[in-house]
Amino acid sequence: SSSPPKPAMPKLLAVGTLCVCGGIATYSVWRILGLVRRMQEYRHACKGGALHAPPGFVFLGATAERAKALQWFVIDDQVMGGRSQSALQMTPAGHIEFAGTINTNGGGFCSCRTLGDEAPLGLPADCEAIEVTATGDGRQYKLSLYTADSWAMTVPAWGHDFHALPPGETRTWRLPITDFRASMRGRPIHGATLDPTQVTGVGVGHSLYDMHGQPNPHFGNGPFKITIHGLRVV
Repeated sequence: SSSPPKPAMPKLLAVGTLCVCGGIATYSVWRILGLVRRMQEYRHACKGGALHAPPGFVFLGATAERAKALQWFVIDDQVMGGRSQSALQMTPAGHIEFAGTINTNGGGFCSCRTLGDEAPLGLPADCEAIEVTATGDGRQYKLSLYTADSWAMTVPAWGHDFHALPPGETRTWRLPITDFRASMRGRPIHGATLDPTQVTGVGVGHSLYDMHGQPNPHFGNGPFKITIHGLRVV
């Protein structure tokens, strides 16, 4: 006698599982492609809105010609779906005002930096520190040095914290080059060494994490403002 036909249910389940998995994979790919597209659009918008530093604002000690006429733009956590926002204003007094509002609901930073990474800024190999003169608001900020574009995900950025105290008072912070710490996509990179001659950009930011990758105790929801009076290589 012939054996009874095998039930079709396992095959149907297998086909159904493949269809579901394929649908999920396709959806994931479209989500990733959409994220990449939004990041690219955000990048172009940010760089397209770059502002020239006010007359007289130069990165003292940086010898490259372009260091005398830097352009600045903002990058906020909106690039990753956050809700914080910031803006730059070049003041008649020759200062750079960086201000905005932090929203920790899905986000964690606001930042500004210089445009262009096609050539070094001309920091000397033997420079000892970067001095930042600014008027702050009591929050903790980070000075960043870049050796590549901000969107170069495989190249670390270098950061050094400074606590803008007391609020409303102008002062100068001396940040030793050897104390700058490398990070990539917010994660510390250990064992890296900064070569000042390769620095192509500089920026200032306020973020959830400090230079060591630890929570910033002076970060939170609400408005912030720091006025940068000058940068100097020493």
